[in-house]
Amino acid sequence: MVLLDERILELLSEDENEFMSPSDIAGHSRIPYSSQHVGRRCKKLAEHGLLKPVARGVYTITEEGEAYLQGEYNAADNGNADVSTNAGVGETQDEA
Repeated sequence: MVLLDERILELLSEDENEFMSPSDIAGHSRIPYSSQHVGRRCKKLAEHGLLKPVARGVYTITEEGEAYLQGEYNAADNGNADVSTNAGVGETQDEA
């Protein structure tokens, strides 16, 4: 897990509609990354069961994602040790 992953899970957990696209997430003030980068992280989180795609490019948080935020789910202990990858290492915030 990387910090962006946690922010994505937090936003989806807090969202009243419970569904968000990567561009919705990237538009939030706490997310200083492009929608493309957010989309890649959402796909990775979905591959590991922390998010669930509900439509093309739209995600919701799963029970496992909620449990992770509550400290009740350890991604590494549940076979998801590779949620974080080296892809994007050194990637910086998008310039305005």
